[in-house]
Amino acid sequence: MQKTKVQLEDLSTVKKKLVVTVPAETVNKEMNSGFQSLKSTVQVPGFRKGAIPINILKSRFGDHVREEATKKLIESTYIEVLRDQGLAPVEMPKIDVNTKKLEEEKEFVYTLTLEVTPEVNVDDYKGMGLKKSSIEVSDKDIEEGLKRLAEAKSEFKEVNRAAGAGDMVVVDFEAFLDGKPIKHSKTNDYSIVLGEKTLLPGFDEALTGVSKGDSKDADITFPENYSEQGLGGKTAVFKITVKSVKEKTVPALDDEFARDMECDSLEALRTKVKDELVKVKETHEKESLKTQILDKLIEKHRFEVPDSLVNRYLGLILNRIIDSMRQGNVNPGDEKLSPEQLREKYREMAVRSVKEDIILDAVSAKENVQVTEAETDTAVRNIAMTRNVTFEALMDRIRKEGALDVIKDGMKHEKVFDIIIESSISAS
Repeated sequence: MQKTKVQLEDLSTVKKKLVVTVPAETVNKEMNSGFQSLKSTVQVPGFRKGAIPINILKSRFGDHVREEATKKLIESTYIEVLRDQGLAPVEMPKIDVNTKKLEEEKEFVYTLTLEVTPEVNVDDYKGMGLKKSSIEVSDKDIEEGLKRLAEAKSEFKEVNRAAGAGDMVVVDFEAFLDGKPIKHSKTNDYSIVLGEKTLLPGFDEALTGVSKGDSKDADITFPENYSEQGLGGKTAVFKITVKSVKEKTVPALDDEFARDMECDSLEALRTKVKDELVKVKETHEKESLKTQILDKLIEKHRFEVPDSLVNRYLGLILNRIIDSMRQGNVNPGDEKLSPEQLREKYREMAVRSVKEDIILDAVSAKENVQVTEAETDTAVRNIAMTRNVTFEALMDRIRKEGALDVIKDGMKHEKVFDIIIESSISAS
């Protein structure tokens, strides 16, 4: 039997075109199989089932058989073609059928267009002469860390006085525009800490000096970029009722507080805070070194990246940005951009992410970096702890979503960074 022929054309370093020619013998076999299958299943008036002449089947069902045979010929050959050519597409290939009408005794031709990950030979990644800053934690850093712990344990207790900066005010309110209530604006038991970010600019000023039981009207202007359509820039009357005023109480930094933090004494807590601050600074320092490494390697190794990969990474970036927007966290300048403008703005970030992963994958392969099952389990357990879910539930979800390889790749990349940093540090 003749073999399928393949003509490969390099459209670029990452884009390939393959013209696949399936021999007539294979076409005949597939079409004959289709007609034989029909012969045993379809019914045609005037003929017994299974005894329908082939010429009748061809005249009545030829187009259907050709369509099905075309699909099967592609399905049965394209994976083998890619394997034989040593090509691993980053996305499903684009398939174009060249043969207008599938016919017996004639070859069938179709075209695969696909993108592949570029082959990048990363060298000189050891001994890069990176600069690492010394890790220092001052007494001031420790005291500020202790204060942050105390702040985190602070409580608000009700007081009978006028509200001032730092107090929590609990209110009911409803907003009115041109005398009519604004839809969905009525809110009960809303807590506002004066001096912190509030629902709308102007709320702090309206509530400064109020006491429990007070009722007041306040004119508050919605920001121009307010999310609710039709309200941006407009001034509404907020009818406010004060439910309570609460004062923040911060625990004293003493041995009793230390015991609440599971330390024997305040001095032991200071040591713990110092150790944690060292870990945080070491993490920040490593992130800085990782950026240095990637900057140097991307600058030295110039290569083309597949558009399909860039678009995939760009989609992930934009999804994160949109989720942040929904939570009220908007990057400066993003709020007025159209979806297309957002894509244009963050495209270079996506290109950079693709290049980073390709380079790290190349070094990982060169160094034969491996991640054991035990290491993977430990990483997932740590993630489960931070998310307050069980290891089993998280691992089941990760497997169902096909995300285990993503976690393993991230772990391999961290090992790559460790290899490079260990060989490249010069203290400063």
